[in-house]
Amino acid sequence: NTAKIICKSNVVLGNGKSEGIKNIIFVNPKTFQADKTSEIAKEIEYYNKILGLKKSYILAGPGRWGSTDPWLGIPVNWTQISGAKVIIEIGMEEFPVDPSFGSHFFQNVTGMRIGYFTINHKDKSDSLDIGWILNQKIIDMKSHTLWIETKKPLEVIIDGQTGKGNIQYLHKAIPESMDEELSTGI
Repeated sequence: NTAKIICKSNVVLGNGKSEGIKNIIFVNPKTFQADKTSEIAKEIEYYNKILGLKKSYILAGPGRWGSTDPWLGIPVNWTQISGAKVIIEIGMEEFPVDPSFGSHFFQNVTGMRIGYFTINHKDKSDSLDIGWILNQKIIDMKSHTLWIETKKPLEVIIDGQTGKGNIQYLHKAIPESMDEELSTGI
């Protein structure tokens, strides 16, 4: 079996392995506009309602997720992203990420076993393959967000002891699942 790593981070919350995720809600950092974060939050809420609890997804975009300050990140609340299984925070030079892991938002993230990846633009070992993501099938597109579906499932692996994790594209089909014995909670 071969796998392509599409995301790698040295600052990850969670622990365990999750398989079978095929949907990505993506805010492209290359076209991101900091003055549109409230609109972006509404678009994400729209996709969250469609996917709901039927299909889990990876949520990826620039800045701090759940920020109450729309100039620091996308001001989503928990109900707007409740279907996310993994969240990726993408740092940019003009929009750096400085995660606030003590906030109420992060208590929900950890309590609901959601993996949380921070891509630090200054750490060259952190990576997100945006080109690969944009080459996947686009199911729907709004002004600032894309709903993407991969042909085959993604696998999320998080080491809670080291705080490192990666997301990889598997070249085999597997059902969406979580190995409860291997997981102490994503």
